[in-house]
Amino acid sequence: MSKETQITGSTNLAKLEQEVARLQEKLRISETNFGFLYDDNPVMHATINPLTGYVVNCNSMLVSNLGYKSKKAIISSHVSKIFTERSSLKIIGLLDAFLKLGAISSEEVTLLTKKGKKIQAILNSRAIYNEAGVVVKSIFTLVDISEIKKAQRSARRKKEDLERVNRDLEQFVSICSHDLQEPLATIRFSSDFLMQKFTDELSSKGKEYIGYIHEASGRMAEQIKGLLEHSRIGRDLKITKVDVQEQVEVAKYDLKKRIQETQATIISENLPKVKGYKVELRLLFQNLLGNALKYSKKDLAPIIKIAAKEEQDSWVFSIADNGIGIKDEDIADLFTIFSRVPNQENKEGTGVGLAHAEKIVKLHEGTIWVKSQFGVGSTFYFKIKK
Repeated sequence: MSKETQITGSTNLAKLEQEVARLQEKLRISETNFGFLYDDNPVMHATINPLTGYVVNCNSMLVSNLGYKSKKAIISSHVSKIFTERSSLKIIGLLDAFLKLGAISSEEVTLLTKKGKKIQAILNSRAIYNEAGVVVKSIFTLVDISEIKKAQRSARRKKEDLERVNRDLEQFVSICSHDLQEPLATIRFSSDFLMQKFTDELSSKGKEYIGYIHEASGRMAEQIKGLLEHSRIGRDLKITKVDVQEQVEVAKYDLKKRIQETQATIISENLPKVKGYKVELRLLFQNLLGNALKYSKKDLAPIIKIAAKEEQDSWVFSIADNGIGIKDEDIADLFTIFSRVPNQENKEGTGVGLAHAEKIVKLHEGTIWVKSQFGVGSTFYFKIKK
């Protein structure tokens, strides 16, 4: 071997040794960084041998959450030590599939602390392969969802309590309505009988008082009926694709007599289709249109315009009229059940229509509001999700 060949070989060897040293240092830094990320991560980690189900490594967060003093208490243990029996069996099954798929995604499991306390967690894992492409390790990432589960259980209990209260309230309203309707009917019948049978014997004052009884009992019967209808809104609901224009036409048909009497014009164009509750949406428009017709001006035919404006994730509907309008101080209580606009008590109605409207809008996770100018007219707006 010539001297030049020896020199060249020595140079190449030195370069190779430098490259190996550089790669080793790069690997050391990478492993150090991974170690920091793995061990100091605020999320629990455990490295599992997918063939045996034994813990190869874990981080400090897992040790701390499970109540152990050091990693030694966990490393080399079977998963059955740190998971409940049910979750351990589930994980063994997951590891069998993991060897083929190389991943575990969003599985709910339950960890078991040293003192036997349970920690609910979401498990995700990705495979670590050797040079031959064989799975050798599985790094478990475990996110504690105990507080979330606790909140869900609390919300579920509150929902059940609310549903029970609603059922009791509906039953109470139904019973009261039934029990009150009969004596009211008797009072109304008796006042009619007195008026017809003894009309010649009654003084004008007596007739006036019997008239008060007749009107008051009739008004109360209507209010009870309205209360019962209000309590029934939202029962047996089923979301469908609702053609709003079609429901407006149905509402107009139901209000046909009043529309003809007031010579009203109702304008609605290009109303959308929305996801909602068909019957309730029809009642919503019926109540808002009926309200506009009721509070129209005596000497001016009502003109009611219905429009819809599309927003990013919702529809905003408006029902504008040229009626008598509402004073600013009266708007606050407008949607309260049995609320009547002051100085308008002579108008027909029970004061439940707008309360109905608000309840229906809330069923659609929406909001309702009004803008009005007294003596000029009002515009009711409601927003519901698409």
